[in-house]
Amino acid sequence: MTFLPAQFLKSISSFLSENQELFLESLSQAPVISLRINPLKKTFQLPYSPMCAVPWCPNGYYLSQRPSFTENPLFWAGAFYVQEASSMFLEQIFTKIASKKSLRVLDLCAAPGGKSTHLLSLMNSDSLLISNEIVKSRAEVLVENLAHWGYSNYVVTQSSPENLAKLEHFFDVILVDAPCSGEGMFRKDKEAISEWSKENVLFCAERQKYILSEIFPALAPEGYLIYSTCTFNRQENEENLHWLCQNFELQSIRVPLSAEWNIIEIEEKGRFAYRFFPHYLQGEGFFVACLQKKHTSTSSKTYKNKNLFQPLSSKEKREMEQWAFAENKEFYSYQNQIFLINPDHTTWISHLAEKAYIKQIALKIGKFKSKDFIPSAELALSSNVSKEIKRLELSEKEALQFLSKQDFSLSLGEKGWYLASYQQLGLGWLKNIGNRFNNYYPSEWRIRKSLF
Repeated sequence: MTFLPAQFLKSISSFLSENQELFLESLSQAPVISLRINPLKKTFQLPYSPMCAVPWCPNGYYLSQRPSFTENPLFWAGAFYVQEASSMFLEQIFTKIASKKSLRVLDLCAAPGGKSTHLLSLMNSDSLLISNEIVKSRAEVLVENLAHWGYSNYVVTQSSPENLAKLEHFFDVILVDAPCSGEGMFRKDKEAISEWSKENVLFCAERQKYILSEIFPALAPEGYLIYSTCTFNRQENEENLHWLCQNFELQSIRVPLSAEWNIIEIEEKGRFAYRFFPHYLQGEGFFVACLQKKHTSTSSKTYKNKNLFQPLSSKEKREMEQWAFAENKEFYSYQNQIFLINPDHTTWISHLAEKAYIKQIALKIGKFKSKDFIPSAELALSSNVSKEIKRLELSEKEALQFLSKQDFSLSLGEKGWYLASYQQLGLGWLKNIGNRFNNYYPSEWRIRKSLF
C-alpha cells in the first residue's frame, strides 16, 4: 500500500484496533457499485442484474460491475440514483427518528443530491425538504438531480449556515454531511489520496465545528441533528461528536443494528456513532451519528402566516388542472411561474425566502409566454402529470436522441404538446407545430457524451 500517505498509514491504529492488514488490502480492491431505486417510479424493469440487496436499505442494490449509466434513459428519468451503499444507512436513522407529523428537514451540504433524494423517498408528503448547497456550480447539479427524482415537496437553497440559522428553531431535522478529508473515498477517488495531509484533516475538523456551531440555532427544541463524514480519522468523527455534546444541549441517539450488517457501533462516554469499514462490509468508509436537542425551557418559535404565493383564479386553476392533478395541493403563482404546493408549505417557504436565496421550488408547473403556457421540465419528470396529456412512448434510441437534443424523426398526430416517455416514465416535453416538432428538454441537462 505504498501509494497511501505515510502519515495516514501511521494513523490507522487510532481508528482501527484490529485487522489493519485486511483494511489496507480492501483499499486496493475495486470499489463497490450500488444504486437506489426511486419508490415513486417503481414501474420500470431494473435495467441491470443486481448482485444482491443493500441490507440496511430496502430499495438499495449492489451491481456486479459498473455499466454506463449515461446510456440508460431510465437514469435520466429518475428511476434510480447511483449512490454509495454505506451512506444509504441514513434510512435506518431517519426511520428511527421521524414521526408521522409534517417535518421541516434541512440537508445542509446537499450536493450532488444522494441523501436529499433518499430523504424525499422516506419523508411523508406533508413534510418539506430544504436542500441546500452554497457552491453555485454544485447547486446547479443538485437542482437537476432533484428534478429528475420527481417529488413535489422540496426547495433548493444556496445559502450559508449563518443565514439559514437566522430561522431560529425552524428545522425538525438537520443533516450535516460535512465536507471532510475524504479518506473513505480513497479507492473510488485517487485525487482524495493526493490531496490528503495531516494538516488538511485538522483543517476539515475545524471547518466542521464551524458549520455545526453556525447552524445549531436553526434546530428546533427536541429536533434531531444527523452528522456524517466519509472519512476514517477520529478528529473529524468521534472527537467532533464529543465536542458537539460538550458544547451544545444534545443527547446521543442509538440506532438499532443487525449483527449481519457488520457495521461497527462505537460507544464512548455514553455517545453512539456508527462506522463503516470496507473490509467488513460492501461499502466505502463512512461515519454517522444522530443527536437530539434536549428539551429546554425555550419553546419552538411560532412562524406566523406569511405568504408570497398568490392563489390562482377558478379559471386559471381549471386550466392548470389540464396539466397536473392537485393531489391535496393547490396551484399558486410566484415570480411569474405556476407552482403546485401544499398550502402549509407556502408559509414555510415564504419565511425561508426572507433569510435564504431560493434557487428552486418544487413542484414548478410552468409559465406563460404571451398567451401560451410552457410546461416545466420538472412537471414532465413528476408523478403529477395529468393523464389527459398526450404521451409519446420512445424507443431506447429515440429517448437518448431526445435527451441529447439530437435531430430524429417521429410520427406525431395532432398539433400540440406531448410528454416524451420511456418505459412509461416521463422524460420531457415535445411540441408538434405541424411540419416538425420542438424539443423542450433543457439544454443545460442534455447528454453531452457522443452516443451514436
